[in-house]
Formats: sequence, C-alpha cells, structure tokens
Amino acid sequence: MVRTSLPAELDEDAVAEYRALHEDILRRWREGVHEGFAWLAQRGVEELALWYVGGVLIKGAGFLAVRGGGIVLKALRRGKEAAAGWLRTMLTRLPGGEKRAFERLWAKVQLEGEKALSAGEREELRALMARIEQLATTPLTPHEKTELRKKAREFYKSQNRHLVSVMDSHPEDWPVHHRRPLQYAHLFPVEDINAGSNLALVEVSIHHRINRLWDWFRQARPQATADDVLKAAGIIDGRFGPWYHRVTQVPPPAKTLEGAENAALEVLKRVFPGPR
Repeated sequence: MVRTSLPAELDEDAVAEYRALHEDILRRWREGVHEGFAWLAQRGVEELALWYVGGVLIKGAGFLAVRGGGIVLKALRRGKEAAAGWLRTMLTRLPGGEKRAFERLWAKVQLEGEKALSAGEREELRALMARIEQLATTPLTPHEKTELRKKAREFYKSQNRHLVSVMDSHPEDWPVHHRRPLQYAHLFPVEDINAGSNLALVEVSIHHRINRLWDWFRQARPQATADDVLKAAGIIDGRFGPWYHRVTQVPPPAKTLEGAENAALEVLKRVFPGPR
C-alpha cells in the first residue's frame, strides 16, 4: 500500500482535495481489491482527473523522462484546474483501449506502487506517456473535433448553470465558440483547448460571422504560428467579446454585427497583409 505526499507543483487548493480523494480511494481498495477497482472503473479518468494528475507528478517523472515528457510535465504543472482539464482533454483523444490501459496502469501505480508493475506493464505505461506527448502536438482529427465540441458544451454548462435551460431548449441557436479554434490546438500543446477561458457562448448568427473571419485568416495564414493565432483571436475577441456569454431574446441588429465583422476584418488585413 502506498501513501503519497502532494508535489509542490499543485496549488494549495488541490492539496486537500487530492489527499481526501486519495484516502477515500485507498479505503475502498483496502475494503476489497476487486470492489475498489470496480469503483474506479465506474468513475473513469474524467471524474478522477485530479487523482491522476497528482499520481503522474508524484510517480511519473521516471516514465516521462524516458521518452520526452516535457509537454506532459509542463501541462500538469499549470495548477489544479488547468492540469485536470488538460488531462481530461488529452485522454478524450486516446482510443478507448489505450485510455482504459492508462486508467488501469495508473490505478495500479497509485494503489500498489510502481514496483507492482511487471516489465511489460512498465513498458506499456512508458509507451502511453509517449503517445500522449505525441498527441499534444498533432492536429485534431475530424472525429476528435466532434468529441471535443461535445465535451466543451458539457463543461461550459457545468460552469454556467444559469445558461443551461436556454442551451438545452435551443441548442442550434446557442453554439459554444472556441476563441482559439480547435484547428490550432496542436500549436498550444500544454494548454487545454477546452479550458473555460477559451470557451464562449454566442448567438448563432454571431458565430457565423466569427467563423467567416477565421476562414479569411486560414487563407491568409495557411501556416499560422501560435503567435498568429493569438493575435487573430485577440482582434476577433475585441470586436465580438461584448456578445460572449450573453443570452438575449432578440439578436443584435444585423447592421451592428456587420460593422463589427468589417472592423475586425480590416484589422486582420493590416496585421496579416497579403493575398487572401
């Protein structure tokens, strides 16, 4: 049985939560190994993200050092919410079999210690860490984008309970916008593309106009850098930010939105000159 201390990389708010969760899991495991693992399996990595984050930081250095590990460690050292969110998003991208393998192996490391792993399990865990590292810098597939849009909407609703009713009753009218688009997630490998700070509820006609601006940007900068994306997002947010997270019965006048779109486009053209 392994008792752990929390690494310094996690903030103070995470300390009590991690320790309480770890003690609860250990208690369940002591009461019955089979039942304990069944309880873990029912919850999965998303509900227990903080437990996995703490486990990776405490026991993962050896595995991460073998095959890179720089991105994973940097991401998991960004604080409780950022680290847990990043891990949830990255494991959403893992195929089901690999995700279940990660959950199983990290549960074993946490509950029984690294020495409990066989040579084959240790190599499998190293390979999974390397796989996560690789995914972080790989563009999202269409399927991954679809899944992450669903997760983004679920997360946004969990953080904005007062908007749930309108989001559920008229989902097609109120999409959740990624301020930095999913297309560019791989340019920000240590950041969670589904973080609350990157999400905004917008009325659908506003979203269409924002998407047109990003379409222009993609043509103007087909090989965009992370800095390019941040600049473009800042320009678009500057014009459309006042309508983020605001639910009204009547959409803003089309003329007002057209003015915001044209103004943003003019700035984009100045910052990113060249043929469309």
